[in-house]
Amino acid sequence: MIDKIYIPTFRRVDNQKCYNNLPDKYKKKVIMVVQEQERDEYNYDVEYLVVGNDIGIAKTRKHIYDHAGNTRFCMIDDDITIRRRNRKYMGAESNMEGSGRICTTEDMDYMFNMFNDWMNEGLMHVGCRDGNVIPSGLYYKEFSNVSGVHFLNGEELNKWKDEVDWTMVKVAEDSLLNLECLLRGFKNRVSDEFVSDGYSSMWTNKGGLENIRSSQVHYEENMKLMNNPRYKPYVWIKNSREIKNYGIINDFKFKYKQAYDSSKYKNGWGKFE
Repeated sequence: MIDKIYIPTFRRVDNQKCYNNLPDKYKKKVIMVVQEQERDEYNYDVEYLVVGNDIGIAKTRKHIYDHAGNTRFCMIDDDITIRRRNRKYMGAESNMEGSGRICTTEDMDYMFNMFNDWMNEGLMHVGCRDGNVIPSGLYYKEFSNVSGVHFLNGEELNKWKDEVDWTMVKVAEDSLLNLECLLRGFKNRVSDEFVSDGYSSMWTNKGGLENIRSSQVHYEENMKLMNNPRYKPYVWIKNSREIKNYGIINDFKFKYKQAYDSSKYKNGWGKFE
């Protein structure tokens, strides 16, 4: 069963959006991942995983993978809220008032059990779709972008995680995780019923990576993936757009299905087994 919820957090001591919106039952599963320099400022009644100062989110994620070991676990950004969409958007009978709601205890129970069942089917990396994206009309999508909310089967991840240079990027850590799982033959799946609110506003949220995030950093770190021979075939720039106070942002996109398909070939390098 999925019994741990890791919330990596930095510079948001008094703004724990994710934690505050969890039902009490699920707050008991939380492990806050905090830097040593901020540990004394946190007074939440949770377990803590203390990491080094100013190590960045990519290295912080590596600490989480190591700490989780062979367990099935959840990892959620501190500024994200999980919401359940009305099933009318999937062509079913309406099951609530309005278009959706922040997850109740019963909603979270349903989602955790469903994701655990998906792992029993062989999936190792699942999550929630961006809640700001128009509903697809489906309950879930595969070979998609898992961002902000990750559910991982540590038993599978632990077999190869030490082969990956997780710190090759300062940001774009979600894309690196997606690619590595798919290149190793693990398809992903995102729920379009249970969605994440907050990921799309990462450019305007205070705290977190605000001190390092810029259009230039975004470009440079994603280009590290695009220039890496292992990932290059699956990364492309779709377009550019302007974000207030940040300037022009390049939208990097990823060919996740092709990355997964390449796992059918030896080492993902295009040669048949």
